[in-house]
Amino acid sequence: MDTLSNLVRVAVDLCRLRRGPQDVPHSPNLFGALIVASVVLDLLVGHLLGDGADVLPRSLLSTAIVLALCWIALAIRRLRNRYVQTATALLACGVLLSLLQVPLAWLAGPPPADANALGGLQIALGWLALAVFVWQLAVDAHIMRHAIESSWGLAFALVVSWVLAYWALERLLFGAV
Repeated sequence: MDTLSNLVRVAVDLCRLRRGPQDVPHSPNLFGALIVASVVLDLLVGHLLGDGADVLPRSLLSTAIVLALCWIALAIRRLRNRYVQTATALLACGVLLSLLQVPLAWLAGPPPADANALGGLQIALGWLALAVFVWQLAVDAHIMRHAIESSWGLAFALVVSWVLAYWALERLLFGAV
């Protein structure tokens, strides 16, 4: 339990941009457990929100893209030895920030077919969800900035490119989103 509480403290500090991935323990077992936790959380959220049957493949695609592109970025910089800690940091923060987005999505409910029918609460919660998404981009950029020893701007551009790659592949594989 001490390891879990330590990981949560480090992940919260990462989300507050006060630590780097080097503060995450190097543990392949923890890395694997966080992959499972991330996918399970995606499945639970998909079930809670009534998403389609393709939640599992979308979750696996998203996870694979982030982990693969993280590895590529580190390999280009010849820093592959940082992969487990960096990927663990990305996953831990992703799980924490997803836990913030779940109540927002649940309270907002399914979006209406016509955007003009959105209620005031749905619009406000949508803005909050967008803020959490941007925060997640900033956190991921912060992690990658430390991991690849680059500027924050380069790391942010890298992370945004990951999101664009995911959206493009998601659209290609699963149709209009």
